[in-house]
Amino acid sequence: MNSLKLLSFAGLFILQWPNYTKHWDSHETNGHNDAKFEEFNGKQKYEVKLPANGDFSFKYTSVTKKGKLHLVVKSSSKMVLDKDLIGSDSGELKIENPKGEKYNYIFTAVHAEGSFEVNYKAL
Repeated sequence: MNSLKLLSFAGLFILQWPNYTKHWDSHETNGHNDAKFEEFNGKQKYEVKLPANGDFSFKYTSVTKKGKLHLVVKSSSKMVLDKDLIGSDSGELKIENPKGEKYNYIFTAVHAEGSFEVNYKAL
């Protein structure tokens, strides 16, 4: 029975290995999120949390020292940004949201080392 538990644990560990992130340090408050990381592998998804429906600004900065880092900003009906973040990168979007849809931003990484910061606010 112990060998079955050990085998199950080993299998689970191997399946999770591609999503392993080393030295993740992040902070999230309403309208702001930042993270520093070494060996970020996998996906980190966040929801834009605004008190009122309507348009908003979305600003991001990132530093990718190694590996690959990708950012997507989208709602259920619309893709606003789909971008590989290389080196030092930044941008600001004005997002029109007359229907009050929920938006998410998703960072995907493969062996990435670096940081990102996101700020958003209602317009």
